[in-house]
Amino acid sequence: MPSLNKSKKLLQVHSVPSRPTAIAFALFCLGAPALAQTANDLPPHTERTTRLKIDGGLLGVRNPIPEDEATYISADRLYGNSAEETFMEGNVEIRRKKLKLSSDSINYSPITDRATAKGNLVIEQEGMVLKAPEGSVKLGTGESEMTKPTFELKEINGKGRADKMQYDGISTLTLENPNYTVCEVPNPGAANQGDWYITADSLEIDQAAEVGRARGAKVVFQDVPILGAPYFSFPTTDRRKSGFLPPSFGTVSNSGVEVTVPYYLNIAPDKDMTLYPKIISGRGYQLGTQTRYLTPNNEGELKYDYLPDDEKTGTDRTALSLLHRYEKGPFYAGVNFNQVSDDNYFVDFSRTQAVASQRVLVQEGYFSYRQKNWSANVRTVAHQTLQLFNDVIAEPYDRLPEATLELSPTRIGEANAFVSVSGQYTDFARPSSAPARVEGSRGVTRARVFMPIQRSEFSFTPALSVQANTYDLQGQTPGLTSAPGSVIPTVSLDSTVYFDRKTSFFGRQVNQTLEPRIFYLYTPFKDQSDQPIFDTSVIDQSLTRIFAENRYSGLDRVGDANQLTLAVTSRFYDETTSEELFSITGGQRLNLSTPRVILRGFEAPTTSDSDFFANARGRISQSVFLDATTQLNAESGRHERGNITVSYAPSQGKQLNLGYRYTRAQIDQFDISGQWPISERWSGVGRLNYSMLDNRLIEGVAGLEYGESCWAVRVIAQRFATAPLLETTSLFVQLELNGLGRLGSNPADLLSRKVPGYTPFTSSPITP
Repeated sequence: MPSLNKSKKLLQVHSVPSRPTAIAFALFCLGAPALAQTANDLPPHTERTTRLKIDGGLLGVRNPIPEDEATYISADRLYGNSAEETFMEGNVEIRRKKLKLSSDSINYSPITDRATAKGNLVIEQEGMVLKAPEGSVKLGTGESEMTKPTFELKEINGKGRADKMQYDGISTLTLENPNYTVCEVPNPGAANQGDWYITADSLEIDQAAEVGRARGAKVVFQDVPILGAPYFSFPTTDRRKSGFLPPSFGTVSNSGVEVTVPYYLNIAPDKDMTLYPKIISGRGYQLGTQTRYLTPNNEGELKYDYLPDDEKTGTDRTALSLLHRYEKGPFYAGVNFNQVSDDNYFVDFSRTQAVASQRVLVQEGYFSYRQKNWSANVRTVAHQTLQLFNDVIAEPYDRLPEATLELSPTRIGEANAFVSVSGQYTDFARPSSAPARVEGSRGVTRARVFMPIQRSEFSFTPALSVQANTYDLQGQTPGLTSAPGSVIPTVSLDSTVYFDRKTSFFGRQVNQTLEPRIFYLYTPFKDQSDQPIFDTSVIDQSLTRIFAENRYSGLDRVGDANQLTLAVTSRFYDETTSEELFSITGGQRLNLSTPRVILRGFEAPTTSDSDFFANARGRISQSVFLDATTQLNAESGRHERGNITVSYAPSQGKQLNLGYRYTRAQIDQFDISGQWPISERWSGVGRLNYSMLDNRLIEGVAGLEYGESCWAVRVIAQRFATAPLLETTSLFVQLELNGLGRLGSNPADLLSRKVPGYTPFTSSPITP
């Protein structure tokens, strides 16, 4: 410690108290930061009887010092020259702005504005607590250097130790040979006792950028190194950051082991890109990219996967998906383009049954102009049809182009009547690979006038609609005109009556409604057999479809009708909140005359009335949800179709679902799924979708999840049908390290899609 001339003491003290007393004062010294000091001990022989007093005149202080410039000091002993160096010993504390440091001894130089500390140094600043045997701090900026420090970063729950540390006073800690973790440990210096931690040659923690950058790093989990890299970065929060993402691991029966090391590029707040370099042991090297953007007028996503020279097929394998939407004022435009290199691409590379079953890929572009009550739209639609083995499907027509002009329902004068009109022109072209068949253009004009009458006790809506079709065809069936057409009117009457009463429902006071509905529909018969089938098919009947004005989809056929549809609905509303708790509906369509328009090749003539339909949906209790639909043959009473789902969810993390689907001679499947804690830390999750008609597993998922305070692990096995007589089996393993990221494939996304009500198992204990 430098020797100081005793004649230059800052204060003349005749006596001091027996214990340190923090007495703040301020100095202006040669433009150095203002310094407020306390002194409680000078020469050892001084009598300790009275408190130290400050003489402002002696110090030359004329005006109060601004709070952001003042430095407050408390110490057992203080001596030196405030213009050159001040020495503080014994329980030293220094505060300036939001910076607080304490130590056994501190030397402060106003020239450099740096405090050098030895013995039990503690720095508290901006949510950080730094401790070390020694170090130095620049009070004005907060820049610090420390030897053998420990640190706590409270905002991100990070903690650890290092051989050396530098802090830039703004946001970044630079650590040499650190251990770092977010796990609970006895103290920050015991970071290597955490369930997981990072050890590295150097580590930067940038709190402003919310990212950590490690060099010569290893991730240690349960005392076992699981990841090593010369450099990697990781987010310290959930916000988007550029850098390598945790690698993913998996194994797939038809491809082998897969290892992916993604790189995420945060291009801008509204743009990003992710690269997916992948090693597939049974096929080779694949590169995938995903680019996303979101601007005030544009939104889109581009995905591209490329696998050169597949070792199994000897061909290049590619997949492209582009989704773009544009909106500005009344103008709308977009692209939805999808293409793969070969018919079997999804069979070989899909990881879900829904993707593997795709057979028709849409390639669409559109432009729209929309006003308050009218719109114009032009689009082109092409397709890629995937033909699998012997399961050949008909290729749909391309629309090159299709133009639509539509007037939305608009009030007619002052009357309570509305009109809607639409006109559409479509040029249907068969794909070049499709067999020879009729093609050409179609024009359709549809107009509808209706008059809704709404009262609290009832509603009544009469309506009149007309559809006119014209065609210009090539390759028409011999003997049929190449320019067929039709004009067909439709009349409908729709009425509902409302009754209500107060009652109870499973112990709850409710308001119950009874809503009988009568719907009459008349469409005269018009022979349309000379019109082609471009986009029309028979729609499966349902409780909602029995109220439709046309029993066919598309615009090539208008079914004749003279029919009455009867239905009744009862709803239960919570008396306090008015929330709909439960509803039940039953209905049937009665044919007053036999339909004569038949879509040949798709349906057979019938004289019967429609089947009877019923649906019940809602909460039986707070934790039980029911959705059930049935379809009964009106003549035989035979069960034609049915779906039922029962869900039980007493609390988060506890979910059981039971489902059954039946369509006579087509579908006979049960579906069981759920998630349930096994213990405080273990949870089971799974799904089983089985076809009893085919005696075959459609899709199965089974897994276990385990959670601790700072990590969780998931092991998920999956098996699903990809094609007739083909199945794919996959295994996903994921280690989630809180504060670092996920290592392994992400089964949470898969489970969210496959298990209704699934929530990722957290680190918090769940009561089994």
